[in-house]
Amino acid sequence: MFRVQAERMDELSIPCDPDAAMALLAVFMSEIEGSISEEEMFSLAEIGGHLFREGLRRKMEGNAN
Repeated sequence: MFRVQAERMDELSIPCDPDAAMALLAVFMSEIEGSISEEEMFSLAEIGGHLFREGLRRKMEGNAN
């Protein structure tokens, strides 16, 4: 499912932007907070953490160049 969505985004020339992904995830989490379990919310927060680290890594690499 992720690969298919990535291919669709490539076809539409949507740039790869971890910051946009984090924003979408944050909005989604705020909309569903209270209607899902704490464990599910933690899983979503973990995904956000991965996105955050990837974005930070890219910024650090950009500053090093």
